[in-house]
Amino acid sequence: MANGVVAVAVENADAVTPGAVAFFDPNGNFLNSVTVGVLPDMVTFTPDGQKVLVANEGEPGNTDPEGSISIIDISSGVANATVATANFTAFNGQEDSLRAEGVRIFPNKTVAEDVEPEYIAVSPNGSTAFVTLQENNAIAILNIDTATVQDIIPLGLKDHSLPGNRLDTSDRDNAINLQNWPVFGMYMPDSIASFEANGQTYYVIANEGDYRGEDERIADLTLDPTAFPNAAELQQDEQLGRLGVSTVDGDTDGDGDYDRLFAYGARSFSILNQSGTLVYDSGDDFGRITSEQVPALFNSGTELENGNIETSFDGRSDNKGAEPEAIATGVVNGRSYAFIGLERIGGIMVYDVSNPTAPSFVQYVTPNGTDIAPEGLAFIPAADSPNNNPLLAVGNEFSGTTTLYEIAQIPAPAPAPAPSPSPVVDPVAPPSTPSPSPSATSTSSVNIVVEVAGAFQATVGNDIFSGTASSNIIFGLEGNDQINAGAGDDNTNGNRGDDTVNGGTGNDTCNGGQGNDQVNCGDGNDRGNGDRGNDIVNGDAGQDQLTGGEANDTLDGGANNDGIFGGQGNDLINGGAGDDVISGDFGTDTLIGGAGNDVFVLRTSTAAATAATADVILDYRPGDTIGLTGGITPNDLTFTVENGNTIIPVTNNGVTSVLGVVNGVSPAQLTFSTANIQVNITGNVSVTSSVFVGGSISGQGFAVGATAFASVDFTNSFSLV
Repeated sequence: MANGVVAVAVENADAVTPGAVAFFDPNGNFLNSVTVGVLPDMVTFTPDGQKVLVANEGEPGNTDPEGSISIIDISSGVANATVATANFTAFNGQEDSLRAEGVRIFPNKTVAEDVEPEYIAVSPNGSTAFVTLQENNAIAILNIDTATVQDIIPLGLKDHSLPGNRLDTSDRDNAINLQNWPVFGMYMPDSIASFEANGQTYYVIANEGDYRGEDERIADLTLDPTAFPNAAELQQDEQLGRLGVSTVDGDTDGDGDYDRLFAYGARSFSILNQSGTLVYDSGDDFGRITSEQVPALFNSGTELENGNIETSFDGRSDNKGAEPEAIATGVVNGRSYAFIGLERIGGIMVYDVSNPTAPSFVQYVTPNGTDIAPEGLAFIPAADSPNNNPLLAVGNEFSGTTTLYEIAQIPAPAPAPAPSPSPVVDPVAPPSTPSPSPSATSTSSVNIVVEVAGAFQATVGNDIFSGTASSNIIFGLEGNDQINAGAGDDNTNGNRGDDTVNGGTGNDTCNGGQGNDQVNCGDGNDRGNGDRGNDIVNGDAGQDQLTGGEANDTLDGGANNDGIFGGQGNDLINGGAGDDVISGDFGTDTLIGGAGNDVFVLRTSTAAATAATADVILDYRPGDTIGLTGGITPNDLTFTVENGNTIIPVTNNGVTSVLGVVNGVSPAQLTFSTANIQVNITGNVSVTSSVFVGGSISGQGFAVGATAFASVDFTNSFSLV
């Protein structure tokens, strides 16, 4: 948006025919639309807001349309917009010479057909734009005034056998293994942004990498015996065998085997000068920094699957690593910074680029476990900010959220790291529970009222948040925070520190995060989670779903029919009024049903060795039920009565353990049913499961008798079998 005009790229329903750019005012009122090239994607304004540039990718379908860049002149008003299109037809016939220079042009394609403009960065003076040609491993230089492509600049290759260019290439070694390999990385940038330093224009690129189906694993290729005398060793899964490389590059002598290996992306960000010459590359910084700060997420494939967050440690080592996708630049306190979004592992890298040939790493804003896959970044200068502080807006593809970071001050840049020696092997076994660990951001504020879309994160200090009457997403980060979400269906997370989270009215999701937290869900059908630490979780009125998480927690369902799961640790659970479903899970738990007809779930997988360490039901009453799991029926049980208390042992594979102890009740007074809880949770994820206790499945939730419950969400580090 610029000057009160919003530009939106619109793909044609027939993806190989020209699309459009539509213009709206900030209130969403349609103003005009113009026809542009095929598959318009990225849209940007010139600094003065007088022109709009559009990258028309022209991806192949039943035909292969030409890629182009449209320049829309709105200087006479949106109603009088005119379009000029810069194409690549002038380069047709130069395919062989461009290939010789290092531009990837696929066989049997003209240049105009093969290029797919991806992203645009306009020079600060508005006269020139650099356009990434990702699959071609090149940059196009565009003259905006004449609407012509002046040149195509190859980006070259990154030699991963050199010191400082290490990478982990295997997703099968289950370890962090950064070392040098005989592989060349094709930069293949996605996003690009511009900035000024010392009166010169520079461009930063996020070297993601991409392919069109021409990739194969090195294990499946025939390697040249002279270039790779140890091919059999290199092609093992734990070495280079799993790495995906290009099959249209690398056979330099045309004899059918591969003399060089070309991987997709450079796992870095780079800086180009105004001629397109590379003056800096971050080397193996991203791999090294993430391995140190979030080892559990190293090269993970963090994605959203069926509404659930899933991570796979080391799962992307064979395919572009952390995958730098998005990039933006901005000036804070007189210094220029680059912000790089890592699509797969998540989080934002921050560099001081005031000296473009020697940038300094500043900070890694680590993933928060909610906002998944940063796809686009936008820096908002202090002059344009609603609170007079610079902001960074992050659009997250998989989670569909927008994160807004306030940048009150940025720490002094750290010294540039020395290049890593070669070869270096850093085997690090993955932690047992790979879960995201939110870390410090560069924000500084208190008493923030959330009035922005998506997620708003706090600071490293002790913050107080007050939500609006609408639905808010509030994240506290570090410090002992107080979150008052207010009315609306809110999503809150205290993250690190000893936090107080108040959901207020509405159907809320309340997470305490790390630390000893108090989570008060408030009225409504809520989801409350203590997470890590000794937490207090109160459901209050409404049909709530509560989980304690790790450590020793106290959970109270309050009024209405609740589902309560203790998680790990020795928990105290009180169902309160209503027909509740209560499972202590792991640890020695104390279970109180309260008023109503409650179900106490005793699971075979969490049975204790002795009665002294088993779960205890304190107030079993007529109408209550004990739910059995693992295919166990009452006929499989034998009972022991001690001091008026019923001990329920179970024998599995010849080993006898104790499901639980029921105080003050004889075996004849107990009623049993089958409780199938089918959940498998690893890491800090959100999983919706079907739970059905003595009744039928109700939607994706569960039913007890005639009472239906909504689906159950867990955000803990434990497993239910």
